[in-house]
Amino acid sequence: MTAPPPAFAAALTIEEPSLRLVDRDGRTALRAVIGQPVIPARARLRFGPGRTCEPLARLLDRAVVQAEQAGLDPGLLIVADGSVQAGEDIVRMRRSHGVADWIASPTCLVRITLRPAGLHAPVGPPPEPPAPEAPAPDAPVSGAPVSGMTVAVAPVSEPPSSPAPPPAAPPVASAGGATPVTADPAAADPATAVREAADPAAAVREAADPVTAVREAAVREALSEVIDPDLGVNIVDLGFVRAVTVAGQTVAITMTLTSAACPLTSVMESQIQAGLAMVRGIDGFRVDWQWVPAWRPADITDAGREQLRAIGFTI
Repeated sequence: MTAPPPAFAAALTIEEPSLRLVDRDGRTALRAVIGQPVIPARARLRFGPGRTCEPLARLLDRAVVQAEQAGLDPGLLIVADGSVQAGEDIVRMRRSHGVADWIASPTCLVRITLRPAGLHAPVGPPPEPPAPEAPAPDAPVSGAPVSGMTVAVAPVSEPPSSPAPPPAAPPVASAGGATPVTADPAAADPATAVREAADPAAAVREAADPVTAVREAAVREALSEVIDPDLGVNIVDLGFVRAVTVAGQTVAITMTLTSAACPLTSVMESQIQAGLAMVRGIDGFRVDWQWVPAWRPADITDAGREQLRAIGFTI
């Protein structure tokens, strides 16, 4: 009697989180091969007829290899199900004729499930994402039937009268008895206002622990001297530094780069270590690399854009 297949042979799922592919093209190609044997499906994705898709064909190549390693016969497997979801774009730099520019490559999260032919139950192809519904032209009234249901509309009360404006802050008289001015700490310190806009919790931390807030500001100042070797601009103005947190004498820096595949992570950590060596009260650090959400050129500060334009980038 033939031995039964292993339990995991009921389904073989292969997944690629960042397949370079446009989501609509991927869904169209995947719908064309759902329910087909994996070997003909792979050939169709690569050579046609109809919409071809080499990235999906390469993913099925991997599935065939995994099936053979698991002791399964790929010729008996069916492309049973799958999905294609748009992912984060990969942003990188391109230089051409002395001009630098950005290139964004779309990626997708792709998942394909294979099953033995005898265990495959036909399923529908992956659906297109639903289009947003247009709002109804007229809102239903209370108790009006809508598709067999009764919608109750809450009564609308008269809008309350506008509250009186809050009293103005008490004037602060100058030392020489000149015209009084209104106290405004943010206006008195523009740098504080900018820092609070970038990090809404900065004001809370500064009020709770002013020493830690001073150290965080000193760390950011030191990081503004760390230059990206490819782009020639400091990592703060490039938007690579997402958060700075000081705990005691150790600082945690949440950072990103233009791509998770960038080979400069160790170079950056060495430069950061050298820059923080001169910051008083900081004895250690760590870098927490964060790739989601992906970095985008919109993260660059205005100062960073000016620096990039000065060295030939199109921003």
